[in-house]
Amino acid sequence: MGYWLWKIFKSKGLTDQAIAGTDIFLLPKQGIISNLLMEFQPRSGSENQDIFVADAVTKVEVIGNGSTVICSLDGRQIQASMAHDDLKMPPDKEYSPSGGCWGYFDIRFGRYPGDQKYALDCSKWDSLELKVTYDLAAGGTIGTSGFTTTTAYVSIYGLYSPDGAGLAPVGFIKKAEKKTYTTAYENDEDLALPTDYPYRRLLLFAETHACYTYQAFQYVTIDVNNGARKPIDNMLGDDLMIMGLAIQGNPLWTHTKRYYVVSGAIQIHPPIRWIKNAHWVIYKGYGMQSLDPNQLVISGTATGWEQITVQGYSPWGSLIIDLERQSGKDGREAMEDCWGFDQKADIHLKHTQIIADKASSIVLEQYATPPA
Repeated sequence: MGYWLWKIFKSKGLTDQAIAGTDIFLLPKQGIISNLLMEFQPRSGSENQDIFVADAVTKVEVIGNGSTVICSLDGRQIQASMAHDDLKMPPDKEYSPSGGCWGYFDIRFGRYPGDQKYALDCSKWDSLELKVTYDLAAGGTIGTSGFTTTTAYVSIYGLYSPDGAGLAPVGFIKKAEKKTYTTAYENDEDLALPTDYPYRRLLLFAETHACYTYQAFQYVTIDVNNGARKPIDNMLGDDLMIMGLAIQGNPLWTHTKRYYVVSGAIQIHPPIRWIKNAHWVIYKGYGMQSLDPNQLVISGTATGWEQITVQGYSPWGSLIIDLERQSGKDGREAMEDCWGFDQKADIHLKHTQIIADKASSIVLEQYATPPA
């Protein structure tokens, strides 16, 4: 039986650095890493209304041997993957105005922290590096509606077995964005999926706040071997949502943030879409003006903060095709049990968009193996 220790790999300030940049952290050459937990701590601006710490984390990459992608996701995608693993939103602290914020981003190489079957065996690689790209201006204006460049920190923790004793992982879970889109009205997309490793799950994101998931993914098809089999056939995005929820046991995700509001109507776009309900702590007498699946609008006549808790069904606007949870298996068996084929088949993800000029993306998680 193996064991794990929590190790602080790095903690550093971003103070006096550029508003945007990339920091590179070298990972150990020996031992086994289950997951890397990144704590990102920017400071909110004076108004910080409708942005989140995840917006400032524009890319997190784990690269092996200089070029092999082990993980390549942005902050929202990492948190959505965590939410679908845990069936709850990641912990965070989103305060404003001019307060410290914390966001947590767990890069998991297994199915869950401490997974002994899937983990990153550092000894199998000549080099491993973690690259964190950030932009404190993402989603807002520095110092006001966005974050500030004062007192920003990043810390990297690892669930780590220094000698790997008693552990023999068969591989690791690779997570990568496969495609980004700027949507077009009544546009059909056809993405050829890779043939290298078995699939764990697919995540389909409607990235733009004002975009409904069904608009970015109106119809979705998984086409195997040019129509020989279609495990998902022209399924509406809303129906895909219901299917994913049923497989997961119908979870309801919850998120809380303190917003700084000014006089008038304020649009709030929480990190959970398909909103079911919202609750808030009133400081300046604001009330809800409207609520739809993507946003709520609050209005009032004073300036102050409102703490709002939202519950809903879609972390960061994501739809999920979860082979692992559907089959109860992993590796190649998960694909064969769900689709009747493994990754070596000719597999295409096709979808139709019915809205223009919105951002969307597709993430694939796979059961991968290290270099021989």
